Amino acid sequence: MTVTALESLLVMEIGTSVAGSYAAKLFADYGSEVHVLGSDHTPSQTLFFDASKHVGDSDLSTQADVIIQSSGSGPLDTPLEPLRPDQIVLRITPFAGTGPYADWKSTDLVDAAIGGHLRLSGDPKREPLNGVPDLVHMAAGVTGFIGALAALMTRARTGRGQLVETSHQEVIAALHQFSLLRYTHTGSILNRMGNRYSGPGTPIGAYECADGWIGLAISQSDQMERLLEVTGLVTLLDHEEVDTIYDVMTNQELLDSHLIPYLKTQPRDDLVDLFQALRLPVAPISDIDDLLEDPHFEERDFWDETTDGVKSPGPPFRLSHHKWELGPKKRSGMFASSDEPVTHLADGPLTGLRVLDMTRVWAGPLAARVLADLGAEVLMTEVPWTRTPLEVPQSYVNSTHFFPDDHAGERPWNRTGFHNKYANNKMSTVIELDKPAGRDFFVRMLPKVDVVIENYAPRVMPNFGLDETELKQHNPDLTYVTMPGYGRTGPYKDWVAYGPTIDGHAGHTWLTGYRDDIPWKCGIAWPDPTAGLHAAAATIVALLDRQCCGITGQTVEVAQVEAAINMIGRHVVAAQVDEPPQRLGNRRPGRAPQGVYKCQGDDRWIAISVVDDDCWAALCKVTGWSDLEELDAAQRWRDHDAIDARLAAFTAQRNDFSLMMELQAAGVPAGAVFDAADVVNDPQLASTQFFVPLAHPEAGTHVWPRFAARLALTPATMRRPAATMGQHNDFAALQLAELDNDTYSALLNSGVIRTTPPA
Repeated sequence: MTVTALESLLVMEIGTSVAGSYAAKLFADYGSEVHVLGSDHTPSQTLFFDASKHVGDSDLSTQADVIIQSSGSGPLDTPLEPLRPDQIVLRITPFAGTGPYADWKSTDLVDAAIGGHLRLSGDPKREPLNGVPDLVHMAAGVTGFIGALAALMTRARTGRGQLVETSHQEVIAALHQFSLLRYTHTGSILNRMGNRYSGPGTPIGAYECADGWIGLAISQSDQMERLLEVTGLVTLLDHEEVDTIYDVMTNQELLDSHLIPYLKTQPRDDLVDLFQALRLPVAPISDIDDLLEDPHFEERDFWDETTDGVKSPGPPFRLSHHKWELGPKKRSGMFASSDEPVTHLADGPLTGLRVLDMTRVWAGPLAARVLADLGAEVLMTEVPWTRTPLEVPQSYVNSTHFFPDDHAGERPWNRTGFHNKYANNKMSTVIELDKPAGRDFFVRMLPKVDVVIENYAPRVMPNFGLDETELKQHNPDLTYVTMPGYGRTGPYKDWVAYGPTIDGHAGHTWLTGYRDDIPWKCGIAWPDPTAGLHAAAATIVALLDRQCCGITGQTVEVAQVEAAINMIGRHVVAAQVDEPPQRLGNRRPGRAPQGVYKCQGDDRWIAISVVDDDCWAALCKVTGWSDLEELDAAQRWRDHDAIDARLAAFTAQRNDFSLMMELQAAGVPAGAVFDAADVVNDPQLASTQFFVPLAHPEAGTHVWPRFAARLALTPATMRRPAATMGQHNDFAALQLAELDNDTYSALLNSGVIRTTPPA
């Protein structure tokens, strides 16, 4: 078998942060020789993070192609620079190495607070609730991996290495779905909404059944109609507060008052089978034992079982010509490089590559936009119903806050920030793919394309007549990226799958919750952005194989649920090796106290993490608790409730921002629980020019988050605002498909190629 690009790499991991460990794990599992300098992982962490690495004290940094240097709790003591002109150094820290927060300390709780995610989860009558421990750091690890891969593409094309930097704060801020755009478009602040995904549409949350829990994600009007019919709740349409189906979808109290009692009488598995048969997005909420015994993952041969019977998650993405395997590797060959001028990569490392983007909603559009930010020419090949209808009810406008000034306008499909956020940097052509002429137009573009990416259910592309075999007939060198929720095989392959249902099935919801309470839905649908990041990474891996090794025609499969399970991989392993996981709210063993505490003002809070005795001594000085200074970690954990009560009384008298500054100056990891306005106006993010203003011809000028990794030599760029619907039809038809003018005009006149949604 041909040596892949990653198999020719020597990687050095320095530091023990979760983010750095996961970035290095991805290199190691996909073929690189990875050495860890001084790991201090627990046995269960070692099983997950280090199974494919060489762990020891050998410092191979001078020989390494890539050095990963990370810190999970504060700034790097001695930041490394590339030691050779072709070496890549990846740094991952809580905050960027420059700016007002550069020296601050942090934990995953503080990261989530300052990144604006913590505010979105939990009971609105209680303190905000953190999600799965270290999930934000795992996302930073994938982002760092993408940044390093992009730098490797630069090296493959130019022979030059570079410094790559990312921070937990930037990663989390980049992974808001619509909370930031609601603020920039209308001034609306999105807050936690209970045991559900925080955003438009009801029900999108965790619901109790007679014998377990399910996750529902009803986000479309036709889905709501079917749900009302099957549950016998159609009479809600006659309610005095209801004029349209959207009024039922956005009135959580009305619907839940009838839906919750019904669901509690129904067996979980029967509900899942029935709802899925009706094409309603639903999945069971699984604990770790459920996951390990699930027949879908067994049939897909997902779990990698050690000799002592411990199951570890399998690949977060699969490539047809590139092996994923646990176990330490030895480098094979040398990484091949060309001598293309760096000036040729003015738009980023992927300059000159062309992508057809067929994705929808969040995970797929994010993956394709990351490729666009890194320089690829991304052409959205949209189906006409991807955006909004011709007319958008004002009730939808008011509930979503997606449209500038809560005004849909004459062409709402071009004004919705929900679409435009992930369409920035992209072009647009709109094709009726279910018509033969539309399909023929699409395949005529394929010879001039490097990548096709889609996130349809497995049956959709074959129904269009565009299955993998057909695509490769028109371009044998094509990289085909598919992102089905459950993969292309297995008993659930045809399930309707959304991020807010997958997070429950993948174990995230079961691991989240207030202390000794029920499973709790996170306000962010983490499987969506993490699948998007993994898909972007997988695409670049395939492109590196083509660039360096001549491996063409790869198919990449990213099953969203398998990427999501990898995000909690260390908890899956720990549940088998250590004690069963407990819901601890915002507390974490080894940190005492840690929590989220009320401050002055309406719904203002601060997250505080005491990670060691020095932090405790510093907190006691700020609070004036001289009588408690001598408490050790064990005593603090034992007395956590009493300390929490005393700390809450102290913070209630303080402003969240000023207290954050005072505690950080003293060396205590602390962060005000930012809302969207705080994130958009944050001085640290401003210092790294994280938000980029783009002027859209119909939606106006708004700021948008850039790609969260900073490449010193070939930075990612945001070059253009989101394309209006079908803005680049002529480019697609006349230049890529090489149609003549008469044929193009005929396709426009017949509606096969469009600039508006269907009636």
